[in-house]
Amino acid sequence: MPTMHKSYKRSNSVESILKRLALALLPLGLVAFPLDNTSAQVPAATRREATPPASGGVRQIRAVKVSNPINIDGQLDERVWSEAVAAADFLQQQPNEGTPASEKTEVRVLFDDRNLYLGIRAFDSDPANINARELVRDASFENDDKIEIVLDTYRDRRNAFRFAVNPLGTQQDALITDEGRDLNLSWDAPWISSGKIDDDGWTVEIAIPLTTLRFKEGNDTWGFNSARIIRRKNEENLWTSWQRSFGLERVSQAGELVGVGEIKRRRLYEIKPYVTGGWREGIPQVGSPAFDAGVQGKAGLEVARIGITPSLTAEFTANPDFGQAEVDDQIVNLSRFSVFFPEKRDFFLENAGIFLFGRGGANQLFFTRRIGLTESGEPVPIDYGAKVTGKVGQYNVGFLQVQTRSLGDAASPFHIPRAQFTVARVKRDIFERSSIGAIFVNRQGAVSAESTPYNRGAGIDAEFNLSDHYQVRAFLMGTATPGVRSSFHSGRIDSRFENDLFSFVTVYEDIGENFNPEVGFVDRKGIRQYFGEVDYKPRPTFIPYVRQMEFESSFEYYEDRAGHLSSRRTELEWFTEFKNSATFAFRPIEDLTDVLTEPFEIRPGIVIPPGSYRFNRPQIEATSDTSKRIVLSALYEWGGFYSGNRDEIEAGITFRPNAHLLFEFSESFNKVRLPQGNFTTNLFVGRVNYNFSRKLLTSALMQLNSAARISALNIRLRYIYSPNSDFFVIYNQTSGRGLERPSYSLQFKLTRNFTF
Repeated sequence: MPTMHKSYKRSNSVESILKRLALALLPLGLVAFPLDNTSAQVPAATRREATPPASGGVRQIRAVKVSNPINIDGQLDERVWSEAVAAADFLQQQPNEGTPASEKTEVRVLFDDRNLYLGIRAFDSDPANINARELVRDASFENDDKIEIVLDTYRDRRNAFRFAVNPLGTQQDALITDEGRDLNLSWDAPWISSGKIDDDGWTVEIAIPLTTLRFKEGNDTWGFNSARIIRRKNEENLWTSWQRSFGLERVSQAGELVGVGEIKRRRLYEIKPYVTGGWREGIPQVGSPAFDAGVQGKAGLEVARIGITPSLTAEFTANPDFGQAEVDDQIVNLSRFSVFFPEKRDFFLENAGIFLFGRGGANQLFFTRRIGLTESGEPVPIDYGAKVTGKVGQYNVGFLQVQTRSLGDAASPFHIPRAQFTVARVKRDIFERSSIGAIFVNRQGAVSAESTPYNRGAGIDAEFNLSDHYQVRAFLMGTATPGVRSSFHSGRIDSRFENDLFSFVTVYEDIGENFNPEVGFVDRKGIRQYFGEVDYKPRPTFIPYVRQMEFESSFEYYEDRAGHLSSRRTELEWFTEFKNSATFAFRPIEDLTDVLTEPFEIRPGIVIPPGSYRFNRPQIEATSDTSKRIVLSALYEWGGFYSGNRDEIEAGITFRPNAHLLFEFSESFNKVRLPQGNFTTNLFVGRVNYNFSRKLLTSALMQLNSAARISALNIRLRYIYSPNSDFFVIYNQTSGRGLERPSYSLQFKLTRNFTF
C-alpha cells in the first residue's frame, strides 16, 4: 500500500479543521502519532556539486541551457557537463537511514530547444562487480544496479515522470500518479540513452524530447529527485526523500530543478502507423461459428498525438492491432470469484492513471479490458479511439471515446453489435496534496446478444493527505442498467497511518446487490466489508543478517445485505527481509470461514454443497538473494480447504548467465482431497530470452495448465530500429484437451513513429 507524504507548511484553516475531524473519527484514535513533520531535514551540501537547501529545507540544482545538441554516447565528454551543477551527496535509505551513500553519485541536467539532457556519473570502488545484466526495455531491473530520475514538471507534488537506466543504458519509464497510488510501467516514451562501464564506475547520458514531457510553460521550477540502487550491497540511496517512510515515489518530497523557465515545448505532432500480416489457423472469429484461417493482413493508425497545449494532449487510434501485446499469464483459480487480468494494450495504458477509480483489481467502475475484448479474452475489432488527457490549471482531466465494430449476422446467436464507450474523468487538486474528483462511464449499444442496450456509471471520490503518514480515501459510485431499480450503489472509506515502524488500516466498503459496472470490474456483489490491519516493523540490530521484520495481523469480515456472515478471514504473519535482499515469510494462521449459499463446482463433476466451512491454511515462503545470477523462490501452503484438505507447492528459478541470456522456470502444484472428489492441478511456466542487443530482443514463453487442460506457446522477436518504432515477429500456439481444436498464428508487424 502507498505510504504517506511529508508535510509542507500549512496555512489553510479548512485543512486544519479536517485534520482535527479525522482524528476524532479515526477508529484507531487511541494510537498516538504525530501529525506534524518531525523528520530530520537533509543536511546542507558541502560540495559545489549540490546547492544548499533553499528556505524550507528544499534541495536545488540548476538546469543549464546549451546551444549545441549533446551526442548521446554515454561518455560525458562534452565540456558543458563539467560546468553544470550536479545533484550529489546522496543519502542512504537502506541499509543505514540518513548516512552518506557508500559510493558517490552525480546527476546533471542540461537542455536545448528540443531535448532535456541528463548526465549520470555513478562512481564505484569495485567496477568488476557492478550488476548489469538486463537489455530488455521496461524490465524490472530486480537484478541490476540502476539510477532513477523523477520529474514533477507541474510542481504539483502529486504526479511525475519517472525515467530509469541500468549501467548498460537499458531504459525503463513510468508515470507516477497521486504519489504512487498508480505506477504506470507500461507507459513508453521515445527517449534515447547510452551507458558505459569504466574503471571509475559507470556513466549514462539521456536525451528526453521536450515533446515527451507535459508542463506549464514559464514555470522556472520543477520537482526533481534521483535514486541509485547498488544491487550487490542491497543499498538504496536518494538525493531527497531518503527517509524510510518516504521514498522516490513521494513526489511531494522531491527537491527542485530550477532554471527551466526558458524551456518551450513545440506543439506535439506525432503519428505512428502500422502494417501487419500473417497466417492463422483454428482461431475462432468473434461473431461467427466458423473458424478463421489463412493469410491475413491489415493496416491502421496505432496512435496519433497532438499537443493541444504543453500540458494537454489528444490521442487517436484507428483500426488498431494489439498482436504484439504480451499474452496473459495462465492461472489456476480455486476460488469462487472472478480473476482480474491486467490491461496490456498500449493505447489503453497510455496515461491510464487518470482513469483509475475505485479499488483497483476488485471494485473498479472503469476497466479498459471491457473494451474490445470478450469475457473469454477474444478480440473484438476497434474502429477508432480518441483520448484527451492532461492538466488544466488545478484540474487533472481525462476523456476517452472508443467504438467497437459490429460482427456477424444480426440474426446469428454469435452476433456482436457495434458499441460506443465513453469515459469522462476530472480531479481537482485541493489544499497541498489532496484532491476531489468525479467520473462518468457510458456504454451505448450491446456487446453481446444477451447484454442490455446500455450501461452507465458515475461516481465521486476524494483523497485527503492529512499529514506525512495519515491518509483518508473515499468513493461513492452507482450504475444504471435497464430494469434495475435498487441497490445499484457502491461506496468505500479507508483510513491508514503508516511509517517505517507501524501501520494501521481500517476499511468499510458497501457493494449493492444490483451494482453492475459492465465497463468495470467487481469480484463480488451484495456485501458489506469490514477490514482492519496492524503491522509492527522493527529493525532488530541484535540479530545478524536481518534488515527488517514485519509482524502483521489483519481481520476481514464480509456480510450479505441481510447482515448474515458471507466470509471471514483472520491472519497472522511474520515476514523477514535479510541484508542481502533474501526474504522469509511464515504465516501460522489464516483462519478462513466461507459460507456457500449455493453449490460450488470447483472442478468438473466435483461440487461442494452449500454450508458454512471453516479451515486454517498456514504458509511458508522464501526467496534467495536477488543480486545473484541464480535466484530461487519457494512456497508451501497446507491445511484445510472447505470439507477437506489442500496442499499447494510453488517453486521458481531464474538464471541470468550474462546480459544476453535469461532462463526462468516456475511450477505450481495443488493436491486437493474432498469428500466430493479428489484432484490435482499443475501449472508450469517456462521462459527463455536471448537478447542480441538493446534493439534486437527474442523471447519464448511456454505455459502448461492442467486445470484448463491447455498448453500455450508464445515466441516473439522484436527489433527496435528507431525510438518507439518496432518490427515484430510473433508466433502463438494453443492446444490441449480443453479446446475444441488447436490454434496457430504467425504475425509480422511493422510500426513507425514520426514526430514533427
